Amino acid sequence: MLAFFAVILLSLVVTLPMGDRILGFAMALFIVANVHDSTPRQRLITIAVAPLVAFAAVVLATLLLDQPIAAAAVVPPMMFAISYGAARGPRYATVGIVGLIGYFIALVTREPIDVLPARLAVVIIAGASAALIYFVVLPERPQAELDRLRHAIRDGIERVLARIAAAVQAGTWTDATHRELHRDVYRLGEIVMLAQTRVAALGRVQPNQGGRWLHLLAMELATERVARVAVQDLGTPAERGALLASLQALRDDTDPRPQQSAGALATALGLLGRVLHEAPQEAPEPAAAPPPNMSAPGIRPSIQTAIAAALAVMSGELVSSARWYWAAFAAYVMFQGTRSRGESIAKGVQFMIGTVAGVVIGALAATALSGHDALTLTAIIAAVFLAFQANGVAYGVMVFWITIILGLLFGMIGYFAPEFLLLRLKETAAGAICGALVASFVLVRREYAATHDATIAFLRALQQSVDSAAKVLLDGQPDPALAGHILTAEQRFRDFNAVTQSEQESHPLTRSNLLYRRAVLLEACEQWSRELGQYCLQSVALDEESLKAAARQAVAHIDASVADLIDKLANQAERPPETGRAPVELAPSEQETAPQRAVRLLLRIESALLRLAAQ
Repeated sequence: MLAFFAVILLSLVVTLPMGDRILGFAMALFIVANVHDSTPRQRLITIAVAPLVAFAAVVLATLLLDQPIAAAAVVPPMMFAISYGAARGPRYATVGIVGLIGYFIALVTREPIDVLPARLAVVIIAGASAALIYFVVLPERPQAELDRLRHAIRDGIERVLARIAAAVQAGTWTDATHRELHRDVYRLGEIVMLAQTRVAALGRVQPNQGGRWLHLLAMELATERVARVAVQDLGTPAERGALLASLQALRDDTDPRPQQSAGALATALGLLGRVLHEAPQEAPEPAAAPPPNMSAPGIRPSIQTAIAAALAVMSGELVSSARWYWAAFAAYVMFQGTRSRGESIAKGVQFMIGTVAGVVIGALAATALSGHDALTLTAIIAAVFLAFQANGVAYGVMVFWITIILGLLFGMIGYFAPEFLLLRLKETAAGAICGALVASFVLVRREYAATHDATIAFLRALQQSVDSAAKVLLDGQPDPALAGHILTAEQRFRDFNAVTQSEQESHPLTRSNLLYRRAVLLEACEQWSRELGQYCLQSVALDEESLKAAARQAVAHIDASVADLIDKLANQAERPPETGRAPVELAPSEQETAPQRAVRLLLRIESALLRLAAQ
């Protein structure tokens, strides 16, 4: 909005076409929405480069206005280059999408070549507005964001406890409530990961953040333990009154009272209460984990994007020779941030649903607010805010608000009437159909190949986390990289889980029980590796030779099993598992010490990987 109003002020001094208001607004919006570099310096460079790339795209579109065939023919290779660059780094993704939007806006507004100097000023204003808001007005404040995330974590824990309390009250779980509990625990894990990332960022400017990072991990593990125990045992009818009281005490942020006949769930609730109320301990400084592995590497998705764009351009021309770019853009987004055919088709469906709803509401809003510029601007500001809130969480909802923004913005300055929103819907449908056809029949990878790649990525991250933890156990020296390895393994498992779900949803008639069992075993390995990492971040070391020997053998077996599994998945070789790698047995202990528990976690991971190899 700052860029929008700045362009209006500039038009009081210099003659500017009305379309430049759209250009300034869109450039600032897409710059801020797509900057994902890891450091402030890198973000500043990206924000400085993006307007120049946008202006180059605007110049190209302006030069091709009188050559419609050439203007359309440029789009597929442009989208190929953008898609290929996006897989190489966040800066390429940002400048690529900003350039593409600039190209399309220039085709929409059709301004003559003599306004290019003014348009250069507009894109510079957009970049300056983005930088001003990003670094001066609303700079990144990890501490403030961390405080908000803490509240979100407590709300997430409260949801999990409320779900368990309802099951205790009913005395049983249903399939629906079990799924809801798993979803709530999974969502809590995502919030904790965000908070841990903020703690790591805060550690770059404020030292001694390792204890806070470790405390977040302890809260997550203790909550997962309560949920895991509750699924297995809701207590006897005689114990449920006390269990409900303990659950309510935790939800009220007070310590649950110890029970005389404490069962497994009461013990888990007591542990969670202690973790929630204990102060963070000293721990090594945390390291940040990499972002989600959303980009499919290689040239294949870029070729798919280009082919889909070419088909969409031709199909869009049949719908409207002047608005084909909507179809091309719909085809383009289907292959961005997706790793499989199922994900591409699912994204296309979400894009269509969001567009349909946005067209209906946008047409009504544009009609109702016609001639009321102040109210229209207020609605645009609200829609921008809601679109950002939905970004990364609900893609279809984000598209819904973006469609409303476009309708209001273009309607306010006289470019689009409600009927153009309907035309956009038709073009979007054409582009989505072309994208779905390409995703299904062009360069399609063999079944479940994306899940194999995601499995391999997780296994490598798991091995790195286990090896880092084992060094602490065996050498007694803290490893500053361990926290980052733990986060990486958790993030790679979530990548694997997302791909698995999309594959299963895209093939409902051939859902694989083998894939489900693999997901269950890998989820267990990821949870055990996090708990192991928690002990090692507390500098737990092995003193007994028997424990050291068991740990060394378990780690060796884990490394060998990971290598075998990666080779099996990469080459699709069906062969029996290696023999002679039976897990070491550790004698049970009523009062298990932290070193014994750490070794037992290694043995559990080893056993699960052996079972996975035997499937």
